[in-house]
Amino acid sequence: MHPTANAYKAMVAGALLSSTGRARVSPDSHTAVFVDGHVHVYRCYDVQQVFDGAWRHVRAITAKNGLAKNFQCVLIFTESKGDKVFAELAETKNVGRWEISRTRDSSALCLRRDDDARLVLVAGRQLVSAERLEVSAYFLAQPFADGAPLDTLVTQVDRAGGVPVLPWGVGKWFGSRGRHVESRLMHSKVRLMVSDNGGRPWLWPTPRLFRTAKRQGIPVLAGTDPLPRVSEQQQAGRFGFMLKGPLSLETPAQDLKHRLLSLKCSPVQYGARVGVLNFFRNQLFMQVKRVR
Repeated sequence: MHPTANAYKAMVAGALLSSTGRARVSPDSHTAVFVDGHVHVYRCYDVQQVFDGAWRHVRAITAKNGLAKNFQCVLIFTESKGDKVFAELAETKNVGRWEISRTRDSSALCLRRDDDARLVLVAGRQLVSAERLEVSAYFLAQPFADGAPLDTLVTQVDRAGGVPVLPWGVGKWFGSRGRHVESRLMHSKVRLMVSDNGGRPWLWPTPRLFRTAKRQGIPVLAGTDPLPRVSEQQQAGRFGFMLKGPLSLETPAQDLKHRLLSLKCSPVQYGARVGVLNFFRNQLFMQVKRVR
């Protein structure tokens, strides 16, 4: 999905109108929050390059739409078993040119570069169910056990204070696994969301279960989901979703969680998914990696 000025400006216009249809005067109402909902920071990455790349992607999109000064950029980590990059950053004061500050939320950090570029990092885990389906556990900073059945895992994430999100993956929503996902979408007793993936090629039809989610009033979010190779270390921030108005920088995780749980429909996506050639290259890379 390629960024469009019309989609972005329509979202901002919605934030500017009150219930009476009159424009609000607060300058904050111009602000949009760009969220990449599926960020990995692998050990092969240069962490400063991850942050530089995310800022550059979002800055380019906002500049193209003439609203370069009125935005925030949020990266939601989805760390796998054994990963602890967020915890390490929480104990660090600087990464290259980026200064790191804690917030009142244990699951959020604020970053500021020496040229005043800013990012918000939000903790999250990537879990794998007994059915080999992925679950992104937004807002959970501590390691979380894998391996439970999907419905149990989703409930556990909710009870731990997280927001369970089911990310799309190539071949993972077909057959019996697809039926498990569909069952959760149709019958989940907890607030559940799904997420599109920047690795899904732009010509790939909209997955059927995204349509199911929308019919059930379940928001479809979005994120990049970069691969574990150095050439992907600046992909974060390239693809995601937008929300209205500025996040609190004192409690950004609480604010973001409240907004996600309050969504009545899917937020506007921004950025571009991969092309067909890169998609097949990525799939070949992952197959070779599994063999090794």
